[in-house]
Amino acid sequence: MIILDSLQKVAQAAGENEIVFLVAAFTGSFIICLILIPVIIKLSIQYNLVDKPNERKVHKVPISRLGGLGIVAGTLATFPLWFIYANHYFLLHLLTGLVILIIIGVVDDLRELPPKVKFLGQVVAALFLAHAGLLIENMFGIFGINHLPVFIQYILTVFIVAGIINAYNLIDGIDGLAGGLAFIDLSAFFIIFYLSGEVGVAFITASTGGALLAFLKYNWHPARIFMGDTGSMILGYLLSAAGIITLVFSRGQTSHFQYSEAAIIVFSIFLLPVYDTLRVFTGRIINKKSPFSPDKTHIHHMLMQTGFNHPRSAKILYSANIVIIATGFILRSQPLSLVAPLLFLEVVLFSEFLTLYKLVKAWFRGRKLKNKALRMQVDNRLLLDNMEEKDGKD
Repeated sequence: MIILDSLQKVAQAAGENEIVFLVAAFTGSFIICLILIPVIIKLSIQYNLVDKPNERKVHKVPISRLGGLGIVAGTLATFPLWFIYANHYFLLHLLTGLVILIIIGVVDDLRELPPKVKFLGQVVAALFLAHAGLLIENMFGIFGINHLPVFIQYILTVFIVAGIINAYNLIDGIDGLAGGLAFIDLSAFFIIFYLSGEVGVAFITASTGGALLAFLKYNWHPARIFMGDTGSMILGYLLSAAGIITLVFSRGQTSHFQYSEAAIIVFSIFLLPVYDTLRVFTGRIINKKSPFSPDKTHIHHMLMQTGFNHPRSAKILYSANIVIIATGFILRSQPLSLVAPLLFLEVVLFSEFLTLYKLVKAWFRGRKLKNKALRMQVDNRLLLDNMEEKDGKD
């Protein structure tokens, strides 16, 4: 309490200059994570706490998967700054959910937990957010539904939070991808919160973004560490919370964004990882497999199979994510019923572009091989004709 009171006095002395504290939160988290990650890598190798390669993984050497600990430590190192501006009731619920997911994530990274246990933890963490008042209240006329009963609000909120957590977990398939996409999404939410004057939650995105940027230094190809389930679940949880907070705050009279505008922006931020998850799950079910069975059908796997390496695949998906989010920001004033299909079309066209690229590449390769075969036939025919002429002269 003494520390908190001191921070509040400093904040009051600083007046309207919240940007100083936001920079401090970002920088502090960055430095803490930057210092801790090499230590975690060293200890992981020393105690054999590594992710070993197999036929369905793209890395070739054992790599630590405890990078999530560095992200968590960096993020939470500056959490006292959150209490200066943010609602304490909400923060306590958020931190409780984080602790639950951190425990489950660390245990799973050290020794794999059954999917049911992880899902149960995600549901409990999501319920803490819902109990704090972060609820999906409106369907915006989708399927003819607008305002939802409270019980349905809880169910839908838990479903969405758990779904986003798993989307970021599943897209963590190549070096730097999940971390980079999450950093882009956190940056978008930071802009939303700062423009809306919601500095308290802007601190959360700033702290997480700083830690994540430091982590990416060691997770970029060739990766020296992975974020593991600890990192992906924490990022999914914080991002889902940021999305619901955006909707909740937009209901206020003084909000920078209207409720429908916020819905479009949030939809665009989550579209790429969620679409990839739904596409993969649908394909597995069609092939009569469990939706959670591992394979290599994600968009990043398609890029790798097309011939792109880790950095280029990650950069392509970064670019696609930025384009989709930018579209959402630009078209936010339009009806959701018009913008949502357009955004969905963007991500579908991008996905199908990869398939088209593979077909065109295969066609050119086939033509090249065919032309080479024709040239060989001509060369062989000329050689045979030359040999026949020599035999005739003899």
